[in-house]
Amino acid sequence: MGMQDLSKTPHLCRRNGIYHYRRRVPDPLVTLVGRKEVHRSLGTTSPKEANKLWAVEHLKCNALFEAAEKALSKPVPSGPGASAPEMPSEIEVIRRVQAYVAEADERARGRFLKDPPCDVAERAEMRADAEIGLGILQSRDDPRADELIDAAGTRILTGAGGFIGDGAGVEVGAAELVRRGLLELAMRRLARVEGNHERAFFDSLFDPQRPPSVTFGELADQFLMVTAEEASANDTSLKWVDKQRANVVLLTEIIGEDTPVHKVDYDACLRVRGILSRLPTHRNKFYDGLTLEQAISRAEIEAKPRLSPVTQQGYLSTLREILALATKKRLISANPADGMKPLKKDGVTAEQKRRPFTAKQLTQFFDSDFYRECAKHPVPYRHDKKGWRFWLPLMCAFMGMRPKEACQMLVDDVKKTEEGTWYVHIVETDDDDDTIPTPKKLKTQTSKRKIPIHPELIKIGFLNFVSEQNTGNGVWLFPKLRTDKYGNRATYATRRFREKFLRDAITMEARQSFYSFRHNFRDALRNIGAPPDALQALGGWSQGKLVSDNYGEKSNPDYQAQFMQKVGFKGVDLSGLYPEKESPI
Repeated sequence: MGMQDLSKTPHLCRRNGIYHYRRRVPDPLVTLVGRKEVHRSLGTTSPKEANKLWAVEHLKCNALFEAAEKALSKPVPSGPGASAPEMPSEIEVIRRVQAYVAEADERARGRFLKDPPCDVAERAEMRADAEIGLGILQSRDDPRADELIDAAGTRILTGAGGFIGDGAGVEVGAAELVRRGLLELAMRRLARVEGNHERAFFDSLFDPQRPPSVTFGELADQFLMVTAEEASANDTSLKWVDKQRANVVLLTEIIGEDTPVHKVDYDACLRVRGILSRLPTHRNKFYDGLTLEQAISRAEIEAKPRLSPVTQQGYLSTLREILALATKKRLISANPADGMKPLKKDGVTAEQKRRPFTAKQLTQFFDSDFYRECAKHPVPYRHDKKGWRFWLPLMCAFMGMRPKEACQMLVDDVKKTEEGTWYVHIVETDDDDDTIPTPKKLKTQTSKRKIPIHPELIKIGFLNFVSEQNTGNGVWLFPKLRTDKYGNRATYATRRFREKFLRDAITMEARQSFYSFRHNFRDALRNIGAPPDALQALGGWSQGKLVSDNYGEKSNPDYQAQFMQKVGFKGVDLSGLYPEKESPI
């Protein structure tokens, strides 16, 4: 079955390359749903992915409307044994009370202008009446206040579930909001009778200029929409966008989707930090279906590892950015998450995050069963039919390439200078380049560089390997690799090394991975005294902070070749991988 034509898919639109689900709420359901339109960013530029996400959102929206229709048609229970209907969220109660006050005040103003007091006596009578009503509402012990609140509350909340009563929690909170609304109307009435027009409102909740009340879930949705649009405009990795979305899902679960943004204060942020400090890693994998507290309790009993400080900081950073959006929208006056860090400090320094392999491990790896088997063949690298298992460790260890940089190489990325230096050109492709199905992307701006090919790789036959691949624009150097859903061609290869190839060859230590080869390269440059310019030109590590660092051509392969020739590792002998008859191109 072919892919659905998204141009004909209802409620699906595209903005700045990002697909969105937008659907108007039927007029009778607006009050219940709390908005006139359902709008969700699907966070993807892929039509195929959008088609899948659309189906999920469409089902969720249908369920939302069906639930609202049932609530609208369901009679309010009464009599003995009747169960209390579900209350609307606090933010919905606030919105309805605000709307009620605005509409009631507008009607009262119109009546007053149309029929003002005809004399001093009538004005005094109206003042006295207004003062009596105000006094009733201000007294917490006057039963007449409960009657007024109950009557007004029934009108305000009709159709959204039942009413306030004498319960606790949300119900008491709703009653208090209605009381504040009635007090606001009473004070406005009194001011109008007295001819006092200095104040447009008395309770800040009913300030006409007050930003609309917003739930944390709504703010989080807007944050994701802005994030996806900015990522699309700046070619930011979709993987990063998905990470932000995953962070938002957990934060919303902790804080509560219906929690008003103005209630996400410093104490709420401390609660988020506390839960993150206790949350187990891979919670959804091991404790799927359990609540946060249930998962935390089970993990503590089973002594599961907790989220690392780095991961916790990622969640806190997302929370800070969400609340920063709230401050920009004037929903809150200050960001309570500013400067918040994980409870436990990270005991691992930046240099220790990922460790290089030891000299013994390098020797063992390049003398492992796989490379020894390759060495038995006249042209050793041809033993690896796919190519990448043989060459990737060599390219990362001896040339400092990132796995993604190596895996997304094109045949035409191998070039030769006029002076005769062979090099690999690490560069992105243009968005308009249609010669390859997946654009090449770089991690940072400093990643763009020209790396001289290490002499050992030339001796092993790298240039011959390149020439054996199909020539022409857009041909991958490792055509057997396939992209993942984020367009990354290195995902499968690095996973195979992580799960099998490295572990079969050596005993892995803490904080070691395939990226350790690149760290070995950096240590090798330090050992030969390579200058900072060489670190940037060969490895793409940003070094300088001076203005002069931006001038000149640092990535000159003819110049940088002198440092590349000196890169080596004690105990590592690759001569067994030389072809029997070397014939470099």
